[in-house]
Amino acid sequence: MTTHPSASYSSHHKLIKKLINSQKIEAVRGLLKELSPVEIANSLLQLKLKHQLILLENLPKELASETLAHLQHYSPILEEIVRQMTTERLGELIEEMDGDDAADMISVVDEIDQAKAGQVLEVLPVKERQEITNLLQYDEDSAGGIMDPNVVAVEQDQTVEQAIQSIRTYIEQEELDTFYAVYVVDEYRHLIGMVRVAQLLLSGRNTLIKGLMDPNVVAVDVDVDQEQVAHIAQEYNLVVIPVIDKYLRLVGRITIDDIIDVVHEEYQEDIGHIAGTGSEEVLETSVFKTSRDRLPWLLLGLGGGFLAAIAMSGYEEALSGIPEVAYFIPLIAALGGNIAIQSSSIVVRGLATGEIRTGDLFYRLWKELRVGFLNGGVCSLLLVAIAWLITSDPKMGIVTGMALLVVVAVATIVGSAVPILLKRLNIDPALATGPFITTANDILGIIIYLMISFSVLDIPVA
Repeated sequence: MTTHPSASYSSHHKLIKKLINSQKIEAVRGLLKELSPVEIANSLLQLKLKHQLILLENLPKELASETLAHLQHYSPILEEIVRQMTTERLGELIEEMDGDDAADMISVVDEIDQAKAGQVLEVLPVKERQEITNLLQYDEDSAGGIMDPNVVAVEQDQTVEQAIQSIRTYIEQEELDTFYAVYVVDEYRHLIGMVRVAQLLLSGRNTLIKGLMDPNVVAVDVDVDQEQVAHIAQEYNLVVIPVIDKYLRLVGRITIDDIIDVVHEEYQEDIGHIAGTGSEEVLETSVFKTSRDRLPWLLLGLGGGFLAAIAMSGYEEALSGIPEVAYFIPLIAALGGNIAIQSSSIVVRGLATGEIRTGDLFYRLWKELRVGFLNGGVCSLLLVAIAWLITSDPKMGIVTGMALLVVVAVATIVGSAVPILLKRLNIDPALATGPFITTANDILGIIIYLMISFSVLDIPVA
């Protein structure tokens, strides 16, 4: 029988809550054994904190560990659970996790309570503690920060039979569940090639590995940004990427599940910047934290509004002479902002996917300017007719149409150039969109429109 996971989440969490409230813990355990860690995690998100803790306490250690690892995508929920969970229980669950997930979990604990993070590390076995400590030395958004240090490797001078035996021993020691490729190293553990698993199994037992290996391996340095890792995986159609240190030694691997997590994380981050909500989490329960994430962007918009008001105040007397000019200020500002957002969104997306490079500035400007003039020309002609109809003054129609065309050109330049320039300065280009671009173009659009209007209409400005 095939079931749709999303259809079962709501029924699961309601049943779990009912059983916990009835203190039927054995029934809860029986139900949870039938669910996957993903289903348990999604059901757990719908429960109150006290029920979440009871649920996790009654899960087998391995299943509870996998469930907790899945909750790393939901920081506010995870943080509340970590605060309430004992040091010993956290240590038990983290010990069961893969190295990269364990390091991420320790980072979460460290952000909440540094002392507790140190205590959790102390209760871990020496091997796991050293592994996590090694991973924590890397930036959390780098290849080293997201890699799994457990990677299957064989030496080039081994035979197929020797290689298979060493792989079997390594898997048993590390309790490795899955691996996608076998990497080939020399005596100094330098990465020199790879062998596909199928090729290894189908070759003769006495065949040397160096005769089977493919020396063309795509690898990433430990310090490469995670976003770049995702680009490389997409470009080369990889499900696993080996990670090397500055000495070209094989130190880990990044698998497809981690790459998908990176894509999801970067997408959420960019959407937050564009919307002006920063790093706000959807499931954030703190009103004050949500306010803190949004307020800076609102203050930016408020500041831009003040500047626009100051700019307009300089034309107060002129506007009183021809109030018709004021009719079209919202329209000019809105269209300029929309044009800029369109241009910047395309550029930000292209920079994120690697389809646009920082060296493409003038090419991108030229293309966007042509598109902007084409669209702006159509809108300008419509505005000429509308302004003429409203004011019964053909000169007013021509002035607003001409001003709109100039505003569109400037908005296109700003929307296209700013994200690329920010990228060159190693600043996230998504910061350029949303409130920043909209505010900048509101101010520029209003000033340009008023300057052109009063210059062409030959009205003195006080």
